[in-house]
Amino acid sequence: MRGIAFFFALLTALLLGCTNTRVVQSRYIIQTEAAASRCSYTWQPGDYWEFLAWALLDDVSSSSVLAITAGFSPETLPSPGTKISIPLPEEYEEAAEDRMEAARLVRRATDIRESDHNMCMEYLRDASAIDPAWSVPVTNITVLLLAENRTAEALELLEPMCYKNTPALILAGIEWRQGNTNGALRHLSEALITTTPKPEVLAAAGIAWSVTGNRERAGNIIRRLLENPEAPSELRVLALRYAMMLGE
Repeated sequence: MRGIAFFFALLTALLLGCTNTRVVQSRYIIQTEAAASRCSYTWQPGDYWEFLAWALLDDVSSSSVLAITAGFSPETLPSPGTKISIPLPEEYEEAAEDRMEAARLVRRATDIRESDHNMCMEYLRDASAIDPAWSVPVTNITVLLLAENRTAEALELLEPMCYKNTPALILAGIEWRQGNTNGALRHLSEALITTTPKPEVLAAAGIAWSVTGNRERAGNIIRRLLENPEAPSELRVLALRYAMMLGE
């Protein structure tokens, strides 16, 4: 029972922090310098390299490389209206503009999440309409729906994106709370189908498989989390505590 409590505490923390978490699986492919064509992007007021790297590449740590490949130092921001080249195929130019427009709406929604629920939801729905393939607005809408106990609506929104790891993780949490253990484990398996699962996914999966009796698999997953130096310290401590509990 202690494992179940840990599992719920972890998923609750994830859902509440979802708006500020990188969750998108990028559908763009970075090109090399030798590529024949480059994608053009018009710099907008309020843009910065980390923001572009988060929205376009799902990797804030790539911001310096993004700046350098665009011909700028990471400490220098282009003036609004400046056209820059970003390392994406040329045919993705319109998609990149849509993604950034949606990202600016998500940023606005994040800023007012605590003060204006209705406007926050409106911004997120507009962002999802602009870039329907992006999981960030959808998962953030889901967080708001779950806070209002509108679980059926949340499930309907998330199901088409269950192949992406954060929506799959949220679906796992919903299924678990509804008593559908097999459904929860299935969605956790979906969230793990990537070469580098997010630490949150590893922590949730390790605890879930432990609670359901598959301790060998749980131990392997928790070990992967503990060996990840980039995993948040609180998750590594949680996993370590739970690994110690397994040996009791």
